[in-house]
Amino acid sequence: MKLSAIEVITYDKCTGCYGCLNTCPVHGAIEFKLTDEGFYKPFITDECIHCGYCQEGCPVIEKENDNLKEDLEVYSCWSKDEEILKNSSSGGIFSELAKVYLENDGVVFGAKWQDGEIVHIGITKLEELKELQKSKYLQSKIEYSYIKVKELLKEGKKVLFVGTPCEIASLNLIVKDENLVAVDLICHGIPSYTTYQKYIRENFNLNIKNIIVDFRNKDTGWENYNLTFKDKDKIIIKNNHREDIWFRGFLQNIYLNKPCYNCEFRVIPRVADITLGDFWGVPQELKNPKGTSIVTINTKKGRELFEKIKNNIEYMETTFEVAHKGNPCLYNHKLNASKREKFYKDFPNKSFEELHKKYFPFPSFFIKCIFFPRRVLGFLKRKIIKIIKRG
Repeated sequence: MKLSAIEVITYDKCTGCYGCLNTCPVHGAIEFKLTDEGFYKPFITDECIHCGYCQEGCPVIEKENDNLKEDLEVYSCWSKDEEILKNSSSGGIFSELAKVYLENDGVVFGAKWQDGEIVHIGITKLEELKELQKSKYLQSKIEYSYIKVKELLKEGKKVLFVGTPCEIASLNLIVKDENLVAVDLICHGIPSYTTYQKYIRENFNLNIKNIIVDFRNKDTGWENYNLTFKDKDKIIIKNNHREDIWFRGFLQNIYLNKPCYNCEFRVIPRVADITLGDFWGVPQELKNPKGTSIVTINTKKGRELFEKIKNNIEYMETTFEVAHKGNPCLYNHKLNASKREKFYKDFPNKSFEELHKKYFPFPSFFIKCIFFPRRVLGFLKRKIIKIIKRG
């Protein structure tokens, strides 16, 4: 009798990557369910035969990274296609990579909205690409995606798979094939579904199944983006990302998944063939104000794919140090979890507004003026423009 992966690592270290589910030989022995804290994690059922095979798909147990530091290249990039740039969170590089596969009978796996949650799917048509565009700051339900990838590769398909670093680390344990290219994201951490549900219910009096959020609406600019909340196709409200209370709690690291605070997969070399992210803090000479992506090339496979999109993008090579300066989650960055435990103790008994005021309040106007003068000027400018437009 062998222990299951979750019994070995415990829930505190489980990233929710679905690796155990995709390696378990007994259908129904593992079920992923939402925990009280709001994360999808594995639960062992009576169908388990205690074979221990699920450990082989757990990247927390099975550490494996064959990428080489000498293969690392770092670029500032954006798509030349204005439509792609508009519909992307940053520079549109994911879409350009995906087009290589979708135009050549390949398959692209990524995250989409479904019934108010995020799920991983594979697409084969360009018209489906819009579903996978844009950042989605919630945990994606991978389900049996890794098995599906393996099956497609056996059929001779070429596959591009995009996910968080822990998901890619799990995928690499389960699937090894030259026709698979894995792309990971510079990940701040996964926020809780239950906090999101509470926020939506109390602010909009709606179930999350009726809500779709554009977490990165760029109508007011790439760096000054909004969160746009929609009930089906109807916009309910637009909140600047600095003024939305749920997003503030996420950025203040109040309700992330526990292993995200000291992520084992923020490493160099990265676990994927290519890494994508927003190039926060990008120097002016490397910047497109409509959206700029960091791209790190981590393997020869990644470099070969990047070569195929160079004619469709603007790109400038830079250093890892420049990229890392404004993007600490690119490598070895620990987050402050000091408020998390107390927050979850209060969570059942307080409204989200009360939790916000206690654990992640907005800084006073005085503090903003001292530490964030540019933001204050930008805020006042936006308010003046709104007043002028109202006439």
